[in-house]
Amino acid sequence: MKARTGFAIVVVGALAILSALVVRPFLGYVLGAVLLAFVFTPLQRRLEPVVDERVAAAGLVTLAAVAVLGPVALLVTVGLVEIESLPTSVDDLRGLQSVQTSVENSLGIRIGPIVERLFSGITAGIGERTSQIAEAGVHAFLGLLLLVFLLYYLLKDGEDLVRWTKRVTPLPREVQDELYAEAEDATWAVLKGHIFVAFVQGFVAGLGLFATGVPNATFWTGVMVVLALIPIVGVAPVLGGAAVYLALEGRPLAGVLVVVYGLSIVAIVDDYLRAMVIEKGSSLHSAVILLGVFGAAYFLGPVGLFVGPIILALFKATVEVFSDYYGLSA
Repeated sequence: MKARTGFAIVVVGALAILSALVVRPFLGYVLGAVLLAFVFTPLQRRLEPVVDERVAAAGLVTLAAVAVLGPVALLVTVGLVEIESLPTSVDDLRGLQSVQTSVENSLGIRIGPIVERLFSGITAGIGERTSQIAEAGVHAFLGLLLLVFLLYYLLKDGEDLVRWTKRVTPLPREVQDELYAEAEDATWAVLKGHIFVAFVQGFVAGLGLFATGVPNATFWTGVMVVLALIPIVGVAPVLGGAAVYLALEGRPLAGVLVVVYGLSIVAIVDDYLRAMVIEKGSSLHSAVILLGVFGAAYFLGPVGLFVGPIILALFKATVEVFSDYYGLSA
């Protein structure tokens, strides 16, 4: 290896490490911007011949803010209101209080003080974390601001970035073309078969909450959309909790209807819609999706629920392309 080549590798490697450290605090928001840019790029291409590219990018950023960031902000706001209205004592929970009375009468022991201390500990813990919540809020604000600006420039200059990437990548052009095509197909497959189905399933499940009069059904519908992204878990925890709540409120029939609705309509929508939108042979195994969701959520935060399976799908597509061209499996 020549001295100049070695020096260039050291410089590039050092700068790559420094660049990774710079991006690391907001990596989740950067990947979120990349994902949104991928989704909205087809619209950007259609709008550019009609209006200026900057106007098209600004309009799509506004659309993304309304369609994506708006519901997320609403969900967080409602969630904060819900936290503030959490009961601070057993007396605030009528259903739990009746259960407590029944247990005490049956066992002949008083569990009230134990439950009261439990609630006191929970509320005290929330109060102690106020400063951490405020710090996380500032970080989220800066991250969302960065996401908006990155999305705008990725939509406006994304084609230039792709051309630059292809130019500096030391691979034959045909390999790069197939690699990009496979990556695009894999990403759309995950978006359709995992994220889109989760949104529809959460929305359909939420209709059952509205129909039975569960309080704050909008908030819990948003929670179910997020939970639907997680294989195995799905919307069952919220629907099950809603059924228990309705039973404790003296409405057992409504609770049974929620359970039946979840096992029938919601399950059917999930199965049939997933079969309709996923192309044969393009889907990831449920175990891989589960690994991508859990691992990326732990590493990247909430955005990992969306990009985790996509990262694994891109890895799978890359290995297959390299195997075809370079005989890695031989």
